[in-house]
Amino acid sequence: MKFLRNTSTDPHFNMSFDEYCLQRLPSDDCVFYLWQNRPSVIIGHNQDARREVNLEYLQTHGIVLARRVTGGGAVYHDQQNLNYSIVGRKPSIDVIVDALRSLGVPAELTGRNDIFVEGRKVSGFARSVYHQRELIHGTLMYDVDIDALTRALDTPESKLNRKGVASVRSRVANLKDYLPGMEDIQQFRERLHALLACGDREIFLDPEAYELIEARRIEKFAAPEWIYGAIRTPDPESP
Repeated sequence: MKFLRNTSTDPHFNMSFDEYCLQRLPSDDCVFYLWQNRPSVIIGHNQDARREVNLEYLQTHGIVLARRVTGGGAVYHDQQNLNYSIVGRKPSIDVIVDALRSLGVPAELTGRNDIFVEGRKVSGFARSVYHQRELIHGTLMYDVDIDALTRALDTPESKLNRKGVASVRSRVANLKDYLPGMEDIQQFRERLHALLACGDREIFLDPEAYELIEARRIEKFAAPEWIYGAIRTPDPESP
């Protein structure tokens, strides 16, 4: 696939980057990019942050809260988590699963929006549709801080709390455990990128595109009204 590069670790910028690529990339060909966030929790388009996130823990630990344009549940990111986005007509999550298998990871799709390895979740992903174009984006837990993850998402009303935080470690896994020859997340990023690109070319956004992305970051994605606002009506084109 053709690819973009996104080196930002600002969650609000990266949510804006996803929206721009979904709505404004000039080609319908599938394009991918890999990216990382500094410690943050990303909630789904229709979620209520107060119900799904331990806001006090986020505040005391300097963890950023952001809302994405896709549905699904709240997820914790840190810089030991690698994210992927694929945009275009009919993008497929199979390319991520196939790439992991090429690296020796016995990955498989399980349920609607998860990738598992030996019965443990290593990735969750979500989708959004805009004018017959689709965005698929998700996480790849390389060496994520599981304690921070559980505490950031531990609220009285959350699914995590109801299932019991103590069980989280038995239900999720870091890919580092399945990639003993990998030196660090940067090498993992480089290897995964090479497999997904498979020799295809890089495409570039012009300066005006970055100006629009930054403007939307400020006016929408970093705005409290977007992050903490009432539960939203789903986009009629979104699954």
